[in-house]
Amino acid sequence: MLTAKPATAKSYVTAIRSFHLENGFPITIFDDPRIDLVIRGGKRVYGEGVKKLRLPLTSSVLLRIVNEVRVDEEGINVKSALCVAFAAFLRSGEFTWDAPWTGKSHESNLSRKHVVFHSNDSITLTLPASKTDPYHKGVIIQLASSPSPLCPVTALNRLYNLYPRSPTQPLFAPPHGQPFTKQFIVTKIRELLLQAGVSTLGFSGHSIRKGAAVTAATNGISKDNIKLLGRWKSDAVDVYINELNQSDHIHKLLHLNSLLHTPPTLNSLAPPNFTRP
Repeated sequence: MLTAKPATAKSYVTAIRSFHLENGFPITIFDDPRIDLVIRGGKRVYGEGVKKLRLPLTSSVLLRIVNEVRVDEEGINVKSALCVAFAAFLRSGEFTWDAPWTGKSHESNLSRKHVVFHSNDSITLTLPASKTDPYHKGVIIQLASSPSPLCPVTALNRLYNLYPRSPTQPLFAPPHGQPFTKQFIVTKIRELLLQAGVSTLGFSGHSIRKGAAVTAATNGISKDNIKLLGRWKSDAVDVYINELNQSDHIHKLLHLNSLLHTPPTLNSLAPPNFTRP
């Protein structure tokens, strides 16, 4: 328990149970209530560990950093990747690769052939593999055009027109190089944040997906529609929405607390029907 958070320990138990189930081993032991008691006890004794600060890359922050992108082949690839990832609520692993690009990589990784342009200025993006698609059936995402500088349709049109490539080539890649890796994207985001005068603390590869959810909630999109856009099957998106609500709650409490130190005016002390002579 000293080296694993309670939530991690619980996931280990779940994984072992799945292994037993798949191999026909008995699973009755996992119904023992003492397992939960041990995990809860560890939580009380050692705590839940330090929670990493993970800030959302919201549209306002993203607008600032895309203005710092160089207008060259790598820069246009980077901007396209950021705009598409934000609009499609992508996880960093869904548009980057940590393995070398090979002749058959286009079957399981995002490549040029997975983008279809339509006459109504929209795009169909097909993810060949993702976290919620374990059988690699393909996840279809619809992207609309917009007048925003973050428009994914405009960004991809520019990328395809300026730098045409084979349909089996990576969708996003630097000139004459391997496709973007997770580390490259994280490093590039932090580099652009610094250039825009924004602290890099708390930003990671997952900040894009989180930022899309927070921006959607701020813009009044319902939770159900955010789940639809981000392909959430569970209520995991609640974590992002609750953080936003908590921030609003804190600001409200601070405002109310400040009123304690504000001297009342004569009108605020007067009864409702008081009329001054």
